[in-house]
Amino acid sequence: MQSTTTGELLSLLRDRGPTSRAELARAIGVSAAALSKITADLIARGQVSEVGGANRSQLGRPPVNIALNGDCCYLVGAHVGAGRVELVVTDILLNVLSRDRFTFPVDETSVDSLIERVGHAVNRLIEASGQYRNKFRGVGIGVPGSVDRGGRLNINAAFTHWHDIPFADRIEAIVGLPAVIEHNVTAIALAEARFGVGREYDTVLAVYMRAGLGGGFAHSGRNMRGRKHWGPVEIGHIVLDPRGGACRCGGKGCVETVFSERPILERLGLDAVPEGGLMAAAMDQPAVWEPLYRPFLHALATAVTLIAPDLVVLGGHLGEAPQRLLDDLRRDLPPRLMRQLKGLKVDKVSLRPDAGAKGAACVGLERFVYEGTG
Repeated sequence: MQSTTTGELLSLLRDRGPTSRAELARAIGVSAAALSKITADLIARGQVSEVGGANRSQLGRPPVNIALNGDCCYLVGAHVGAGRVELVVTDILLNVLSRDRFTFPVDETSVDSLIERVGHAVNRLIEASGQYRNKFRGVGIGVPGSVDRGGRLNINAAFTHWHDIPFADRIEAIVGLPAVIEHNVTAIALAEARFGVGREYDTVLAVYMRAGLGGGFAHSGRNMRGRKHWGPVEIGHIVLDPRGGACRCGGKGCVETVFSERPILERLGLDAVPEGGLMAAAMDQPAVWEPLYRPFLHALATAVTLIAPDLVVLGGHLGEAPQRLLDDLRRDLPPRLMRQLKGLKVDKVSLRPDAGAKGAACVGLERFVYEGTG
């Protein structure tokens, strides 16, 4: 098990790229001798290596920087949504080596059989990756609904009616590797903050819509030492009308009851998502789109006002929407926000096509590599 200081060093290299020992020592607050000991251990384990740096003076010995070895170890990420599972194998820089996906009928699939299927899919993907199993550090899993602080239990999931499911324990028993779980949209926000379009911002709110409408928040990690800095945002369960339609969460009139895959398909008179995409189909019909867009805009403005992110990223059907959706949100959100929030940026997730699975892998990377607990 590596130390928290080691995890800090690896995180810095992830965020900054190749860096000198002197800069690393200053950044994590250790002596030069201590830093040399840490880097020597990491070099021996193959996690980092020495690389040449720019010689600004052109005199004397060229400087030597420390850099991450992206292929020193691997993670599996599994995004579990309502009716679909997406999986990837990534290196520690979130580069994808292999991927897989499958669908399942939500109302006809028990949680036990789903976990079995996910576990076996993870095993097959590891075998297909061409890498030795001992190079895998663990499995990260994004699940619908809330998760306990230890990343072990799926406490509650409205879509599947799961309660206190020991997801991590059961995956570990099948796969034989450490596992950690996180709310699936929160995992997407974390990956965008660490590796995607959110790297230049302090805080990121991910909003993801397929069968449901969910949100997740992540902080860049700066000045957050020793504290967890991400979590779910239940944007889909902001109540528009307490006398409205029943929601899977047990409430009534939630945004999700009008702005999610099934109700939008019903308004369009369709049974399945059209080839051109759900958002494109809805936006092509103003009589359908306008009554949908307004409650979504209201919910998003409410979430932004309460959380104050620097960046909102859209995923799922929203991430596949025409450019017009971004243009409209960039125009329509600022008038609904406090003055200090008007600098908000809105974009699509950048980690497509595997944003969910990469998010899950990122959760595993945080736990088993970058937090120094692996």
